[in-house]
Amino acid sequence: MEARVGRYDEVREGVPRAVKVGRHPVVLIRLGDELHALPGRCTHRPRPLSKGLLHGSRLLCPSHQAAFDVRTGDALEPPALDALPKYPVRVVDGEVLVEVDDGGPDRRPMLMAPYDPDADGRTFAILGAGGAGAVGAEALRRAGYQGRVLLIGSEAHLPYDRPNCSEEFLTGKVVDDRLALRSAGFYEEHHIERVHARVDRLDVPTREVLFDDGRRLRPDAVLVATGAVPRLLPVPGIDRDGVLTLRSVEDGAAIIEAAERTTHSTIVGAGFIGLEVAAALRTRGLEVTVVAPESLPLGPLLGERLGRLVMAVHEAAGVRFEMGHTIAEVAGDGGVRAVVLDDGREVPAGLVVVGIGVRPATAFVEGLALAPDGGIEVDEQLRAASGVWAAGDVAWYPEPYSGRRVRIEHWRTAQQHGIAAAFSMAGRGAPFAGVPFFWTRQQRLHLAFVGHLAGWEEVVFAGEVEAGDFVAFFLSGDRLLGAGGTRTAQIGALSELIRCGAAPCAEELRAGPGLDLVARMGETPDCEGPAR
Repeated sequence: MEARVGRYDEVREGVPRAVKVGRHPVVLIRLGDELHALPGRCTHRPRPLSKGLLHGSRLLCPSHQAAFDVRTGDALEPPALDALPKYPVRVVDGEVLVEVDDGGPDRRPMLMAPYDPDADGRTFAILGAGGAGAVGAEALRRAGYQGRVLLIGSEAHLPYDRPNCSEEFLTGKVVDDRLALRSAGFYEEHHIERVHARVDRLDVPTREVLFDDGRRLRPDAVLVATGAVPRLLPVPGIDRDGVLTLRSVEDGAAIIEAAERTTHSTIVGAGFIGLEVAAALRTRGLEVTVVAPESLPLGPLLGERLGRLVMAVHEAAGVRFEMGHTIAEVAGDGGVRAVVLDDGREVPAGLVVVGIGVRPATAFVEGLALAPDGGIEVDEQLRAASGVWAAGDVAWYPEPYSGRRVRIEHWRTAQQHGIAAAFSMAGRGAPFAGVPFFWTRQQRLHLAFVGHLAGWEEVVFAGEVEAGDFVAFFLSGDRLLGAGGTRTAQIGALSELIRCGAAPCAEELRAGPGLDLVARMGETPDCEGPAR
């Protein structure tokens, strides 16, 4: 169907405009004299793209920083994996007309090379089917690789949206069969072989993979994308029924099942995941106590002022905190009855969720010197050794914007890594240039962060922190390391400025809160990074 959506002279250049064609939401964008019309919702989650930012021809989702090329509809940045179809637009007597196929899709897969073993007889193996591995597998096809792809994972189900395990899945808003990133048919169509197996050993010099059932494989290239495993507390009773961690959808299902059998729960650890679980369990009506040795939740990462804000919003929702304490014992008869604090007090609990961090899942890697924390050091194209790459939570990589070597445990970074490593494996590599970004929901606060904050020395605030309307800039000397807050447009604009080497310096940020990053982004030409 074709519909009039307004006058041409009403469409401001560079400002996404929401229109509708029948029942279909459409985003209309003017670049120069050209009009572009695309579906109005992001292909990652259905957020309105009309509320996003436009930088050159890059359209950014307002929530999770997925990016699309307005000229083609191609997906440029995860967490969006699918592109947007383009809708025909024409102007008649000054009126803008947009045509939408009423029964057509509102997304399309990126262009992928067909599997052709006669053209390419190699085998590439991806160890790990999480964010980096699953996205890396399809990125190999996007990069033109036509050989065999093995996506090897220890979980039997389809690769899924892991961040949702501590969000809508745990609250019951999303069921597990809606978490899958792709359908089984997608992997079949693109000849990506899903292998359910556990890897016992990877010999890096020979690339030989040994599985726990005795099978062996020697692929031509390997991507290690096995993610991380939760850390456990070495205290009595930690192995009791009802003591759980959250890393997988099975873990989430176990927490839900345990939550239905009790009224009291304890979260050990006051990091992002622990606090997200605390919020979800409060939504389910449980009494929740958070125990952690720090003085404030997230205090070591975000500082005192933001730690107090996060604590206050959780307390307002009914979460209790025992900060400055550790767990000495998990008490009970078989199952959990209570946790015993280091001062001898008991906190009733029929469910205990331990969230004290993770470590890289690399115990199976041999023939390669690992970092002290078990991570794998890689070069600028995420290569660890000849024929071996590493991506996601396991990878210590040279971060181009700060000049530091970092290891980042964020979903979007893992997906960015998977794409970059795949293109490198296929012979089309370039130095990794992804800007770190992550998000978290802490009760009523929807927080977004850009950059890598570790090692900050000073925090400069813009906005009203206690009112939940702010951006916090994290500085080290004269250098901006990153920022976080609730003003997602400013955070998104900063991400683009960092990518293009135009981020404000510390002196500008200290000078006052009037700096408008969205306006600065609009004045900064897009640096046209490589489309992936």
